[in-house]
Amino acid sequence: MQRRTFLASGLILPSALATAAGSQSSLSALPAEVKFALSLKADAIGVNGTADELLAAAIKHGYGALSIPAQWLEGWTDKKKAAFADKARKNNIAWGANGLPVEFRKSESQFKADLGALPAHAKNLADIGVARIGTWIVSGHDQLTYNENMKQHADRLRDAARILGQHGIQLGLEYLGTPSIRHNARFAFISTGKELREMIALIGEPNVGVILDSYHWYTAQESVEDLMQWKNEEIVAVDLNDANAQLKLIDQTDVARELPGSTGVIDLAGFIRALVKIGYDGPVRAEPFNSTLNQMDNELAIAATFHAVKFSVEKALG
Repeated sequence: MQRRTFLASGLILPSALATAAGSQSSLSALPAEVKFALSLKADAIGVNGTADELLAAAIKHGYGALSIPAQWLEGWTDKKKAAFADKARKNNIAWGANGLPVEFRKSESQFKADLGALPAHAKNLADIGVARIGTWIVSGHDQLTYNENMKQHADRLRDAARILGQHGIQLGLEYLGTPSIRHNARFAFISTGKELREMIALIGEPNVGVILDSYHWYTAQESVEDLMQWKNEEIVAVDLNDANAQLKLIDQTDVARELPGSTGVIDLAGFIRALVKIGYDGPVRAEPFNSTLNQMDNELAIAATFHAVKFSVEKALG
């Protein structure tokens, strides 16, 4: 399920970056202090293709990880899964964190149906070595109060986490700091890292952690100090995005965001340096949900995204 509907917004790239993204430039290594891997999450940048095509694209463009939707692996034989995992391993491609294939926000019947299918999905992911999966927490509800919503989330996500844990998979939860999401609902819900930590504690499963997004970190008005509350083993994935320079913080929307380093609105240098200080060694990907990027040719979108993330990391670390 897509979290947002793509809306029109211009794709902004620094001029040097735009030139690089339009050509096959050299893929130099990241600074030595970086332990994390740049990850391709195709659905977040409007790119489609088969699992084999996207693995080949990740290799070609210099990514260090690829997000794998569980649905990709349905019907695969053990032989095909083994060959796919072997190709990734030989090309130094780790696995990122794609979406949890369970709808836990709606009816109990739908949740139970999806939960029933989760063991098979988890086994397929584990068979190729995927150890991370994630989802987001909507920061408001029209019927459930904060406490009611907290209980429902904790109960349902605990069930999912236990199944994933049996297969060695971490579950990452992403809080949404965007004010418009929180304010448009009758009852506000989790929108900061501190609140999310309370939910993680209530879930009480050791394989549950956080997905950090620079955009939601910014819109939640958090600081570098807020990032330092997380340990490496608690961070399942990281999204690196920039904000719309034409909007004040209070007016930012979840679909009017940019590739990292495009506008300079968000302190990505502080964000990235905090990840390095923490020793974070998981996947880092861009998730701008940008319609202009979405409409690009697949190759150009993949290249532009890689260079935007890499450019931001190199700029932050000098």
